[in-house]
Amino acid sequence: MFKNKKAAILIKKKLSEIFNRELIYFPYRKLIIITKVISDFSLAKIYISFFPKEKENNLLKILNNQSKYYKKILFKKFKFKKMPNLLFKIDDSPNI
Repeated sequence: MFKNKKAAILIKKKLSEIFNRELIYFPYRKLIIITKVISDFSLAKIYISFFPKEKENNLLKILNNQSKYYKKILFKKFKFKKMPNLLFKIDDSPNI
């Protein structure tokens, strides 16, 4: 359990850095916020919010199509024995 939580924290931190660096090139110039990461050894579910929210489903498709690219970057960075597949989902939890 501890390793999964630590992996989730590392994935969230590194993906946030990647998104901040690549935001200039992302379609529609959106702010991408990673709200949480739930990881096991085979799949990491990455919950995200976009600001502004319009066309968020299109952007979600783009991120999921590029998930192998992000997985490769994370694998090189962290040297996990097995890097989980990445699945991006829209965080639909109520905002406070």
